[in-house]
Amino acid sequence: MRKTVRVWQAALPVGIGLVVLLVCAWLFSTVPDHQAEERAYRAARPVSVPARVEAKVDEVWGKSTRHWLHVTERGSERRLRMSDVGDDIYGRVRPGDRVTVEYWRGEIRAVTFDGVTQQTHESPIGDWRMPLGIGLGLVPVGVLLVWTGWYYRYRYPTAPKGRHTLMPGAVWAAGLMEGTIAFLASGADTVRDALLVAACGIPPSAAIGALTFWLVWRRIRKADDTSDIVPVVPASRITVSATVHGDVPYSRYGCNLLVLGDGPPATTPDPAGRVARVELPDTLTVERVRGWRLGEDPDAWPGAYKYNGVVIECRDGEKQVLIASRRRDAPVILGVLLNRAAAGEAVQT
Repeated sequence: MRKTVRVWQAALPVGIGLVVLLVCAWLFSTVPDHQAEERAYRAARPVSVPARVEAKVDEVWGKSTRHWLHVTERGSERRLRMSDVGDDIYGRVRPGDRVTVEYWRGEIRAVTFDGVTQQTHESPIGDWRMPLGIGLGLVPVGVLLVWTGWYYRYRYPTAPKGRHTLMPGAVWAAGLMEGTIAFLASGADTVRDALLVAACGIPPSAAIGALTFWLVWRRIRKADDTSDIVPVVPASRITVSATVHGDVPYSRYGCNLLVLGDGPPATTPDPAGRVARVELPDTLTVERVRGWRLGEDPDAWPGAYKYNGVVIECRDGEKQVLIASRRRDAPVILGVLLNRAAAGEAVQT
């Protein structure tokens, strides 16, 4: 059966993806300017001014810590945020120590103590890494969004059963892995090295995507064996996660819970199982238990009930009714349904 995808559903990720790629292009365009400024700074002769350390302040900022060095130079106190990259003099100096601050273009760019220099946050050294890293990390995301829109518009409607669900997940796993590697590659010494590391991350990322596809597919195929599911009648009232699907009045949106062991089984959206209950009729009979049929069952079921979840196929007169649940909940659902059917047959005889 051909699956229907609306144009806007495919166009939305494509539009977002193109915006992300435009942002990446802008970030990449700033890298040469940052490199030129770094080269100018390294070639220049900063103005060195003696200073005295007054205090050190550690400021917690989210999960990171900013290090502020308070110094006095030429009669005025300055508050300097020290860089976390490179040599560390912040941990070595104490209030009262004599240091040298280095000015370039009107800002203090570095602090020197005992022959060791640490850059401040205003230093242009390494400023190219952040836009390059963010850009490299977001390129796979933008490409993935564009690919997702194309896939769901032109491949999803006619994709083989199962592949339409697993393929996007595997591709996204590979893309996110490559994005992570590309972002971390910005820690390399040069732009060329960063691009080389990012390129070298493509083969292992592709392997991760293929492995993801194979592992999930294998797990789903293994879950087809339902011989280990044995009916169990609950000893007391319980509420389990389950969805009733079919052209029947007791299949209702949002009713993803099943109350068992408290009279007739009933669907409900209430976790307490006390309100909005819709009972399953006596005419509902169990036919068999099976694993997922990707492409036929609702796409949300494997995510909601795990890839080793099951479907209890039932029939209510001429209508087919499916009950999806987690594998661990299937025995009690099956036990209640079969026990009820057996009780009904006993009454009739």
